[in-house]
Amino acid sequence: MPEIKAQHQCATLDNLILAESFGEPIGDLPLQKDSSFFEKDNIFSGTWECEPGILDLDLEVTEFCHILKGHWVLTSESGQITEVKAGDSFVFPRGWKGTAEVKETIRKVYMMIS
Repeated sequence: MPEIKAQHQCATLDNLILAESFGEPIGDLPLQKDSSFFEKDNIFSGTWECEPGILDLDLEVTEFCHILKGHWVLTSESGQITEVKAGDSFVFPRGWKGTAEVKETIRKVYMMIS
């Protein structure tokens, strides 16, 4: 029988480790950290943090995100602008393309389905 996996106190985790870039940097590569706690089949969950910078995204996954801290401006390839801040939740749909500008260090809890 499968058991529940939990990651406690995600907003204050201090065990995040350096992570590969989520997207291609535009300009300097912003520092990114991650603490993954669940991986099974095509589902991944964890906590991710990124310092200010701009990333070019072309997503091959669907990802649910809940923002714990920071400010992120997401601009789709078609020009739609979505701003998210602490307390907001959203979904990156598979195939989303655009830029993700981290205005203030962002920390999110995520679940990706590939």
